[in-house]
Amino acid sequence: MSNKLRLAPIAIVVAIAAAGCGSSNNSTANNSAAKAKLVAEADPICKHVAVKREAANASLHGTSKSTLEKLAQLAPKVSVTEHQAVEQLRALKTPASLSQEWQQMLSGIEQLANDTTKLAVVAKANDLKKVEALTASGRKVREKLTVIATRDGFAYCGRTS
Repeated sequence: MSNKLRLAPIAIVVAIAAAGCGSSNNSTANNSAAKAKLVAEADPICKHVAVKREAANASLHGTSKSTLEKLAQLAPKVSVTEHQAVEQLRALKTPASLSQEWQQMLSGIEQLANDTTKLAVVAKANDLKKVEALTASGRKVREKLTVIATRDGFAYCGRTS
């Protein structure tokens, strides 16, 4: 059961590892410059969240019960940081050629932030099975985000590892 519990922090760790943009039409030079600008603006936002998440995850040790208690305390704080990051990322100027993928990324990031909020509730209820289910449900979202982030050169946004 201890190994299963280690999955719970993944939901937190991953949740904000997510933002990106994509590629599309227009001139290659303009698109590359626009993508580079978005990466340069978004990655510091995601890095801030990643640092908060890593610190929270580092403190999740011990028995299932104590880890769930700590997760119930930490997840709400991480969730607030994640939701603030989503708002900051939404405010970034995105070229039309990148709009569709950017919206996909933002939707995924927001879904993972919402999952972190839910994670706090189920951890507080000491429901390990629901913690595991939430962790597992985000895997597909995280995989999609990772594909986009890898393609577009993000160091922090969209990365799940």
